Amino acid sequence: MPSSYTRIGLQPANTSRVPFFGQLVFGLVAVAYPLLSILGDPNRTPGVLRYLDWMFLGLAVLYIFYILVQNLPLFGTQTYLEITPSYLVHKPGLFIGKQPFEAKDMRALLLEPRQLLLRMQDGTSYSLNLRQVRGKRRRQQLRTMLQDFAQHNQLAFEERTTSEL
Repeated sequence: MPSSYTRIGLQPANTSRVPFFGQLVFGLVAVAYPLLSILGDPNRTPGVLRYLDWMFLGLAVLYIFYILVQNLPLFGTQTYLEITPSYLVHKPGLFIGKQPFEAKDMRALLLEPRQLLLRMQDGTSYSLNLRQVRGKRRRQQLRTMLQDFAQHNQLAFEERTTSEL
């Protein structure tokens, strides 16, 4: 197989009900509130409540860090579909484990416009969401890599277009 076989980076799944910028604004407000309380009049707030302000500030900073890690590639590509000569590996997110699929356990690949169906030898099938693949060039690259993978491992490869569905 060509050495160009590697990962197809997927965009982060936008499954949250509140968009990224809404979460970021919420986090910034959560940081501003305890900061204003801490930097305010020290005689107004007793010592125990000051301790709670510092705890709330720390949690708010952790929340903002979590939002940034989930939505921005701070630590590299965390959501990808990796195609190797004998495996397909799907990593849906930063805090979610990898799903490896060995080629010898597969019977067929069915590529649909928004998903990839993996038919296994034991009769089960797995559906991988491809809505996160953005751009025509990347979709074409993915299709070519899947065709080469299927051909290399003697798997049946079928592609359905939107007009066939």
